[in-house]
Amino acid sequence: MTHVFIVDTKTFKYHLEYMFAGTGASCDAPFLEDFNYQNPKKKKDGVPATSEKNIVAMIADISRVRPNDKIVFYLQGNNGKGKFYGVFKAAGTPFYDSNYNNYLSSEMGKDLNLRIRIEPDEVYANGVSEHKALDLLDGINHPSEMCWSLIYRKLKGNRGCTMITDYEADKLINKIRNENSNTVLDGTAFSYNTNQDKIITINESSQYEGDTNSVSIKDRLLVKCHRGNAFETHLQAYIVQNCLEQPLCDILLIEQEKATWIGNEVSCGVGMQRIDVVTVQEDNRSVRINIIELKDEEPYDSIITYQLPWYIDWVKNYWCPLYTGKEITIYPIVIAKKTNDRNRERFHNLSNTLVY
Repeated sequence: MTHVFIVDTKTFKYHLEYMFAGTGASCDAPFLEDFNYQNPKKKKDGVPATSEKNIVAMIADISRVRPNDKIVFYLQGNNGKGKFYGVFKAAGTPFYDSNYNNYLSSEMGKDLNLRIRIEPDEVYANGVSEHKALDLLDGINHPSEMCWSLIYRKLKGNRGCTMITDYEADKLINKIRNENSNTVLDGTAFSYNTNQDKIITINESSQYEGDTNSVSIKDRLLVKCHRGNAFETHLQAYIVQNCLEQPLCDILLIEQEKATWIGNEVSCGVGMQRIDVVTVQEDNRSVRINIIELKDEEPYDSIITYQLPWYIDWVKNYWCPLYTGKEITIYPIVIAKKTNDRNRERFHNLSNTLVY
């Protein structure tokens, strides 16, 4: 799986020299250590519930990064002329570094309190322009072959860590290779040269010495649920963090050895439609796509009559054509608050009307 992290000309060199990627918010996440944290109403008094929701969404984003996943950097350029650089891979699991004494924040000019260590995979000097990567239609025979994950990210913004599909990743990385005539940089230590606008090799990497605290959301999720607070975003982060572990992998019918892709807030239209969680399991003969809808309330009819049909149609039109020759199974899954037997039976019967 491949993830794209956003950087700028000031921060990029530090990401490379200290070998980490990151995202984050201006607010901190004290609830990761103090599970019973009480949200104040005003920001001046701490982290309000709305701010907590925003940073938990970012925790969900970075939590999908697993060891050895590929990492590509998108360097924001002047006048919107950005470039994609790579390729690196995740070395370990994500961690939290509080904005209070946030490591390298003064050098970078910004706080990144959610991070992951990286190491070289196949590193190339030159980036490929956003225009070449996303706009050119050379070799595009069907809309499904366009890089929708990054196009939607560009349209909607506000996402410092974006997952892309394996098909999109293969195309993007091949374009980076072509931009560099397949010439990989030697060495294991790198920096970014602003004047040359390229990655360069250096003698050695700098030692990373920041805090590496856990981003586990489980205990905070339980507190939010028991208090009767909104917890849907926390549930999403928990699912992303634990869907390959027991008991969740059994509940979600995920075979660990076949799981190849995990996405959250998966955009599926130029509106604001997003699928909470998608998992893909693939082998040589078949593909299984789980569409997971999360609710912190009791399930209701429009999940079946509107949301899931929209998601299923989008997956069928934009993902399924890419799995030529393989048997494809789509599984819609709803995780919602407990309801009474009568409502559960009615919802179950309604779900039988889904066509996919």
